[in-house]
Amino acid sequence: MRFSDVRESLRSIGVVMSKRGETIRLNYFGGLEDTAKYATDLQEALALGRELAGPRRTGSSGR
Repeated sequence: MRFSDVRESLRSIGVVMSKRGETIRLNYFGGLEDTAKYATDLQEALALGRELAGPRRTGSSGR
């Protein structure tokens, strides 16, 4: 699993992923710091990103 693969996978479900040093930051497109999540490895980042996308995608479908 490569960083770029995980980033593109999460991007397709509305989650932005970036990396600074060993810390991976995840958030919604345009999300503020209070909605950001942090991970230390790609497996954890993928899981957190999917969690972020889940409730937001479900909540927006009713509009």
